Amino acid sequence: MPGSRSAPPASDRITFPFTASRTACQRQPGLFSHEATSTPAARADIEQAKRLCSGCPIVTGCLKWALAHPTQARLGVWAGTTARQRTHLRQRLADRLGTDWVTVVADHEDRLREQRQAARHAPLTVHEARIVRLDRDLNGPMPPARWRLTPGEQQRNVHRLLTATRKAVRSGEHRPVTATTRL
Repeated sequence: MPGSRSAPPASDRITFPFTASRTACQRQPGLFSHEATSTPAARADIEQAKRLCSGCPIVTGCLKWALAHPTQARLGVWAGTTARQRTHLRQRLADRLGTDWVTVVADHEDRLREQRQAARHAPLTVHEARIVRLDRDLNGPMPPARWRLTPGEQQRNVHRLLTATRKAVRSGEHRPVTATTRL
């Protein structure tokens, strides 16, 4: 139809992440432009670029962008990966999520963005904040996502939380919480 607009391609929905500070690839672009590993110097530069990427604050977003934009990121090191590694990752994503994996990833990013936005406008209730504080006091800070709790550790934490909640109820601190209470 004339004058109608179609939705942008999914790859355009995955935008390049930006940070206020200059990243290593902006400070030393020569390290990140190698693709051929035929010389020891090129291999050393690629390894150094990968190490620098591992500490970058936007590495996750950079990888998503590089995977979703294969023509723009066809050469060099992006998010600690070479072109060959990115091709392999794209194939794995297609195997796991289907040929339209970019749309699946873009939709997921949109949902996360909406949840973060909603969380800004819907803070925890007083009751929920007390539970979070109690959990943090009993179990310490949450471990990073890469350290998954075993089912036994999860059950231990639930037991500790329920025990502490019962003690708090007896002392009159706040109302009781059961294992089925939704936060």
